[in-house]
Amino acid sequence: MLRWYLASLVFLLVVSPAIGFGVYHYVMTHPAEPGTLAGRVYEKTVKAKLSRLCLKNMRPFVKAADADLEEQLEAACTCFTDDMFEKFRNVPPGDLDAMAGQKDTQQSAQAIFTRCANQPGASE
Repeated sequence: MLRWYLASLVFLLVVSPAIGFGVYHYVMTHPAEPGTLAGRVYEKTVKAKLSRLCLKNMRPFVKAADADLEEQLEAACTCFTDDMFEKFRNVPPGDLDAMAGQKDTQQSAQAIFTRCANQPGASE
């Protein structure tokens, strides 16, 4: 009976943390793989950040006098978020801020802002 207790204790103290670390390591090193839980969480997180950024920066491009301002912002920000996420899809989480700070990424984001703000439904 003592063997079962020792075997259970070894499993709980050694094997379980090893399995947990392995899963954690996989999730942290494969966040951009589509179709995985880590990929879905990564996409949702990055798109939420991009959406907040869009709402903050898109207001000057959308006519404030329009009655359907929220619909315009939603359409423009959906366009921006989807296009920018495609640029960030394969970027590891630790490199996102560095990539976002690059001059060419900022110029690309500005071009996408302008294009999405001028799409039909966003500035009619």
